[in-house]
Amino acid sequence: MLALTGELLMTKMKRKLSVLSIVALCAALLTGCGGGDSKPANNQAAKGGVIEIKLSHSSPAVEDRLEAASQAFKKHVEEKSAGKIKVTTYPNSQLGGEREQVEGIQLGTIQMGAISSGPLPGIFPQIMVFDLPYLFSSQKAAFEVLDGPAGKEILELMRAKTGIRGLVWGENGFRHFTNSVRPVTKPADMQGLKIRTMENPAHMAIVKALGASPTPMAFNEVYSGLQQKTIDGQENPISLIVSMKFFETQKYLTLDGHVYNPYILMMNDKFYSELSDEHKKIINEGALIWQKVEREDNNKQIKAGMDKLKAYGTEITELTPAQIQEFRTATKSVYDTIGKKEVGEQLLNKILKAVEEAEKK
Repeated sequence: MLALTGELLMTKMKRKLSVLSIVALCAALLTGCGGGDSKPANNQAAKGGVIEIKLSHSSPAVEDRLEAASQAFKKHVEEKSAGKIKVTTYPNSQLGGEREQVEGIQLGTIQMGAISSGPLPGIFPQIMVFDLPYLFSSQKAAFEVLDGPAGKEILELMRAKTGIRGLVWGENGFRHFTNSVRPVTKPADMQGLKIRTMENPAHMAIVKALGASPTPMAFNEVYSGLQQKTIDGQENPISLIVSMKFFETQKYLTLDGHVYNPYILMMNDKFYSELSDEHKKIINEGALIWQKVEREDNNKQIKAGMDKLKAYGTEITELTPAQIQEFRTATKSVYDTIGKKEVGEQLLNKILKAVEEAEKK
């Protein structure tokens, strides 16, 4: 009886060992066939699902170049990927203000965004090199620097420090002052005005240097702030002054172009790195399409916007080169407080040299 029981136990043990051996062999074969080092594009792709991209921005859903450019990106990516990548756009700060959108992209809860450089200094202070006052005298020079080696170096620095990949530079444009109190033709006219700025140390320093009071405020709260007289004025490119209807509450516009403000079409770097090479290529191609549409449409918006402002009766002051020099002199200290201390003297000098060369072309 004992011998029979032992025999039965041995038989059962052999069966278990055989099963375990088969499982181990299958696992080894699967690992070998899988190539060990290869990774799926992301969890959704690993499950055979569609790769979903949330693309966020703060501009209106209609009659604005950011959504038009984002839709062009969406069309290209979805068509070229045969529906394997789905892009959903979230305009008009639906996913929060720009600062919250940047946080979401960094965390990976938002995959992509078309974000101005304004809210980035909190995580990447070097970006403020492009927020220095009166740095560029023309759009052509700005494009030359941003799309050249200097601009690419800034994007690579951002990726390494923040985990956010800048795909291409877009254009927010030259920023100008509006207010509801008086015409501004010289720095002294800014004295005492409460001017809304982004939470950007460079922008705040510029306004302060001109004698005004910088008042940071979320972009989607600016119209009500102007309407309720919480603030006297604001500063933005023409396209946004018009599309956000700020001109309805502002009698005076000064075309000083104190900052050339770019957009960045950005993506969570981990999300990008996990895409297949084919999908990366599609995203990169789509980004160039986004850039072309966004910049072209911005020029159209500026022209149409100026026509609309004139028709509305906005009092527009276009500064002479001599007047702009007065503003440049008044804000010179920002190159020390922000440029040298926050950006770093070496990087600052490199960008200044690139700007000087671009201005000559």
